[in-house]
Amino acid sequence: MLKKVKKYGSTVLRKHSTLVQTDEDIRDMSENLFDTLAQEGGIGLAAPQIGLLKRAFVMVSNPFADDNSEFNRFKQLIINPEILFKSQSETWYTEGCLSIPGIYENVARPEKLIVKYLNKRLEPIEREILGIEARIFQHEFDHLNGILFVDKLSPIKRRMLASKLKRIAKTAK
Repeated sequence: MLKKVKKYGSTVLRKHSTLVQTDEDIRDMSENLFDTLAQEGGIGLAAPQIGLLKRAFVMVSNPFADDNSEFNRFKQLIINPEILFKSQSETWYTEGCLSIPGIYENVARPEKLIVKYLNKRLEPIEREILGIEARIFQHEFDHLNGILFVDKLSPIKRRMLASKLKRIAKTAK
């Protein structure tokens, strides 16, 4: 089912999410996240972005999936994620967010992670991820902790974006 994406200024985006319990209806949550993501045309969507304070997100490679090996195809539901390791080396990449429409900025993030999470069958997964998949994972993981990509920008850059962010926040009310 399609859900409305919460915009910058919505208080739910600044809250910490709680663990998904195995008795919760994971199928509905997954369907809501994937359907909304497909409608909005993004590559990742966290549960708080649709008003659900649960530690879950979805990510897809569709816009990047071509013959480029860095963008291996993936479509995943990530439940109760943990980041066990972050590489020292970082890469810069332009990020955007469905909750902050029209703003795209360069953000530095570790290029390699070791992560642990439950998949859609509630099986525990632990693996290394790299490149765009690691970037999407970190961006969505941040949402579960009330962090937005604009929080990672320099104070000067945030001041430069202040009026745009205020306009977006007005639509969140």
